[in-house]
Amino acid sequence: MKIVQDKLRNRQALLVSGLITLVFTSLFLFIIYEQRMAAASEGVSRLQAHMLDIFNDNELIADAIGERYYHIKTGEQCGVMAQFVPRNKDEWGINADPKRVHSATGTIIAQQPSHNALCMYTAAEFIRGMVNELNPGSFDAHRYIIASHSDYFYWFMASDSRNFSFSDSEMAMDITQFFYPPVDFYTRLLQKNVKNKALSSTNFYTDKITGEKAYSVVSYIYDLSGKEISDQIVAYLVYDHSKPELQEALAEAFDNQILPGLNVELVNLTNQESLCLSGKCAGQSSYLVRNFSEKYALHYSLSLGRFMARDTHAGIVILLAPFFFIMISFSLKSWLNESDLKVYIDTLTGCFNRRILDIIKRRDLSHCSVVLLDCNKFKAVNDTWGHAAGDRALQIIANRMLSNTRTSHDLVIRTGGDEFMILLFRSQASDAIAIAQRISGQVTSHVFVVDGNTIPLSVSWGIAEVKGELDAAIQNADTAMYKMKQARE
Repeated sequence: MKIVQDKLRNRQALLVSGLITLVFTSLFLFIIYEQRMAAASEGVSRLQAHMLDIFNDNELIADAIGERYYHIKTGEQCGVMAQFVPRNKDEWGINADPKRVHSATGTIIAQQPSHNALCMYTAAEFIRGMVNELNPGSFDAHRYIIASHSDYFYWFMASDSRNFSFSDSEMAMDITQFFYPPVDFYTRLLQKNVKNKALSSTNFYTDKITGEKAYSVVSYIYDLSGKEISDQIVAYLVYDHSKPELQEALAEAFDNQILPGLNVELVNLTNQESLCLSGKCAGQSSYLVRNFSEKYALHYSLSLGRFMARDTHAGIVILLAPFFFIMISFSLKSWLNESDLKVYIDTLTGCFNRRILDIIKRRDLSHCSVVLLDCNKFKAVNDTWGHAAGDRALQIIANRMLSNTRTSHDLVIRTGGDEFMILLFRSQASDAIAIAQRISGQVTSHVFVVDGNTIPLSVSWGIAEVKGELDAAIQNADTAMYKMKQARE
C-alpha cells in the first residue's frame, strides 16, 4: 500500500526525533555533568581538608618547638657551640655544607654562631625526630624556621638549604614584607577559628629554590621565657606551598584521576592574585568556592566543552545520539504512517477511503490519469443474497484493482458504496484504458458463488487524464463510466 504522506511524515519524524534526541542527550549529559561536579566538589573538599591539616600540623609543631626551646634553653641543654662550622666567609652552620649534607638531620645556617640559634637547632631536631617517629611517611619536606630577626634559618630537610644564601634571600633582607606581626600567645593558642588563624599566611611570591609561584603557611614560635607571655616570638615556622606541590596534592585528592575539564584556581582574597592549579582558569565566569582561610580560597569549575570532549561517559552519550536519533526517527515515521493508514484506509476492502482526496489534491498531479469503476447491479446482489455477499463482491473487485496497480505509485480509493477510483501516476489515457480493461476482464471472469449459486460480477468504468483540477478529471471519468453503464443496461 502506498504511503500517502511519506515526505510530510518524514519531516515530522525528523523534527520530533531531533527534539527528543536533543532533550534526552542534554538530560543524560546534564546528569553526568552533575555527577562530575559532585565528584569535583568532593575532590576539592579533600584538598581543602589536606591544606587545613598542613596548617594545623604547622601550628602544633610550632607550639611544640616553642615549648622544647624554652625547656632546653632554661635547662642549659642546647649543646656546644663547636657544632657550628663556617659555611663561607659570611655564614656558619650545622650540617650546612652544600656539597655534603646529611639527610638524617636538619640544617641550620646562621650569620654568626649564637646560643639562640644553637638552642633552636637542638629543639627543632628533637621535634623533627618525634614527628618522624610518631608519623612515619608523613614528613613535610618544605618546612623551615626563620629567626624573628632573620639571623638564622633552619630546614627540616637538609637538601632544601643547598641553594640558600643570606646575600640573595629577600626574607633575610626584610622579613617584615613577608610576615604579619603576631598576636599574643594565648590568643593564638585558644583561637578555634582556623580560617582566621591562617591569615598569617604570606601573599604569593616566586620561590627562589624552585622558581615557581608559591605562598607560605606561617606559624609563630613564641618566646615563653618571660614572666608574662606576650606577643614576642623567637622564630617563624614556615611551610611552603609551591605550585608543583599544590598540583600534586590536587592529584592525590582526586586519586590521580583529575576530571576532564576541571579548572581549579587558588585565589588570594585580599588582592585577587591567583595561581592556576588545573585546567584553564582565566576568565572563569561561573565557579564554586571553597575557603580554607580568610585569606585564600579555591575556585573551581568544570568546563562544559572540555567535559563533553574528554569525558568518557559524555563521549559515549554523544556518539550514541545519532543512532538514537535514527532509531527514533525510523520508529516514529513508521508509527505516523501506520496511523495514517488507520485513518485513510477502508477496513472492508483495504483501499484508501475518500478522505485521502484532500491530501491528493495538494499534490502535483500532472501526467496522472483517473479511472472510475462501479459494480454493475450491486444493489441486486445485496438485496438478493444479503450484505455479506455484497461485501465479498466488493472485496473481489478491490483485490483485482490492487493487484493490477503499482503499490508504490498508484492509489486505489473506495469513494462510495460500490464506487472506486484509481489514480495512476505518470500514466497516459492509453495506460489507464489498458488497466481498466484488465481489471474489468478479471472481475467478469471470476466465478463468484453464494450458497451454491454462481453470481455474475462486472464493472463499468471510465477514464480521464488530469489536465488541471482533479475534480474536473473525476467528473470526466464519471461521465464516461455512466455512458458505459447505460450501454450495458
